[in-house]
Amino acid sequence: MKNLFALLLSVVLISSCGPSLVDLAIDNPTSTAVVLMVDSLEVEVPPKEVVWVEMGKGDHTIKLPTDSLVTFNFTEKMYMVNPTQSQYLKYEEIYGDNPMLALGGPISKKKVTYLGMELEGNYDVVDQVVNKISWDYGPRENLPEMIEIEAGDRPALIKLMDPYEFIGLISQAAAAEGE
Repeated sequence: MKNLFALLLSVVLISSCGPSLVDLAIDNPTSTAVVLMVDSLEVEVPPKEVVWVEMGKGDHTIKLPTDSLVTFNFTEKMYMVNPTQSQYLKYEEIYGDNPMLALGGPISKKKVTYLGMELEGNYDVVDQVVNKISWDYGPRENLPEMIEIEAGDRPALIKLMDPYEFIGLISQAAAAEGE
């Protein structure tokens, strides 16, 4: 009986701890490689790439390419590290043509300044070194043309766009307008 109780107690303790790992997506939207330190691990991120690092939850120190140190308590499952301190634009892509869908989404309508331009809409500017991942598609990931939704779900996805994606989108729109 003692052995059964000890076994049940250990199973409960192990299962209550849950996953204790954190995934870091270290993004480099620039055209040159970036080297940073996560605690004692040196990480090189090639241009326009993402490198994933797995570590335990808790306090960790990130040494940026500028030699600045950032200490952060990682408590969630996934974060993006922005070692270049670039500005990203987070927005909601709504599928369908119902104008009422633009109201009441996860990103409220407001004015933001992005890359020196004032934009008004359902946008957030993401420019911190450490960011909890709160989007469905990250930098340089293409949104699907169509999505499948369940009844009652919002037909939308959240996208995080890097500066080069944004400039490319503006250039495509200008070229299409000139045709």
